[in-house]
Formats: sequence, C-alpha cells, structure tokens
Amino acid sequence: MIAVMHAATLSRDSVDSIDPLLQAGSIADGIEHLSDQLTPAVIRAARLDAKGRADLDRIEYALGTIGKALILTDYAIDENKDMDKLQAFRESQQR
Repeated sequence: MIAVMHAATLSRDSVDSIDPLLQAGSIADGIEHLSDQLTPAVIRAARLDAKGRADLDRIEYALGTIGKALILTDYAIDENKDMDKLQAFRESQQR
C-alpha cells in the first residue's frame, strides 16, 4: 500500500524505473486494501453529498481505466501499441 501511495507521488520517470513485477504486486495489495474500505455504508454516505458523488465518479473512472488497461494490454503486440490504445480510451472517457 505504501509503495502504491508512494508511486502516486513520483514523476513518470521515477515510476518507470520501479521494477514492473514489484509494482504490480504493490498495486494489487493497495487495491485489495482499498476495496475492503469501500463498504456499502461508505458508498451510501458518499451518494448523499456532492463531493462524495464526485469522489465515487473518480473511483468508477479509475476502476474503468484499470479494467481497460488489463483488457487492452495484448501480450502479443508491442508496448507502444498498448499505450496508444489505453491513451485513446482515456481520451474518449474525458468529460
């Protein structure tokens, strides 16, 4: 979890220098930890407030981006094509 939070504060170049396998494990740990905190009570409370609803929208967008990244990353093609697909998806989702 700390590595996930720490990675979020790093520049893109710093994140790229982290071992991808360690980074994947750290992200998985962080997401599992956060998913335990997103209880129905938290969601219901957030829906009652404008900022809370905006936070839920941000969570949904982030999860959608993660899902698309997992789906669109094709092991048979090169990384640049993967990044192009993911960037196109992100651009299509911007409000």
